[in-house]
Amino acid sequence: MCETSEKAYKGDKVCSLSGADSFRFLPGNEIKGEISYHEYMIINIPVDSEKKLAIKVGEKVDFDTLLYKSKEKAEERIEVAELLSIHPKKIFHHLRKNVGDSIVAGDLLAEKKTFFSDKKVTSHIEGIITEVDHIEGVVLIETQKETSLEYCWFVGHVIEVSKKEVQIKIGKHREFEAKYVERDFGGEIWFLSDSTHESAGFPVGIAEKASEYEVAKLEALGGRGLITSYKYEGSTSLPKAEFKLKDDYKEAASRQFSYCFAQTYHSTIILYSL
Repeated sequence: MCETSEKAYKGDKVCSLSGADSFRFLPGNEIKGEISYHEYMIINIPVDSEKKLAIKVGEKVDFDTLLYKSKEKAEERIEVAELLSIHPKKIFHHLRKNVGDSIVAGDLLAEKKTFFSDKKVTSHIEGIITEVDHIEGVVLIETQKETSLEYCWFVGHVIEVSKKEVQIKIGKHREFEAKYVERDFGGEIWFLSDSTHESAGFPVGIAEKASEYEVAKLEALGGRGLITSYKYEGSTSLPKAEFKLKDDYKEAASRQFSYCFAQTYHSTIILYSL
């Protein structure tokens, strides 16, 4: 039994399945027995509430889309006295900005005018002036620097964004129960047994059993994860997931999907297209 929700993408009504808060489907699909294959699905992706999301509602995201705006405070020193060839104690006579001023790259910080020359010091960064040190003749600027960049491990259309999760609309898909998911990951599907298939740009290797050679090749090609029917016993830095049913690999291989992801929260593996 499903309930209709008015939250939808571009005016479509969405059908919410009771008892499965993470998955919602558009009406018009035939539902018989276990629900696993549909034309459209909206998935809830848990996110880190301590980080600032970079994605917005209505945006189409892919593996090149930045998921979080990860920045941290940093301090920059600008050697004003040295650059102007002045005594540090005279720095205040030449400053054109004060403590507390916000600046951007290119702003004039200080200058020294003489009959023969005109020396200028400009900022190369954006930030706030926090201190002027007249002992060393420097200006200290607090700025924000990018830390580790985290990109989306899924593709689709962003329906809704909150502090704890984002809702993404995907197209045709097949959902499988997972026996084990090390951590959330996703990418483009690459069946390791298909020697004729060219590697995807963001490959997730899928195999019934994966050999050490196949996994090493996957790692060398920038693999995003490994999904198997049988536990991979070798050493790898790739995140891993396992199908709960051994026969699920055969069905996965028979489907014509482009992408996949594995989620820890619901222990699911989903193959999908847009």
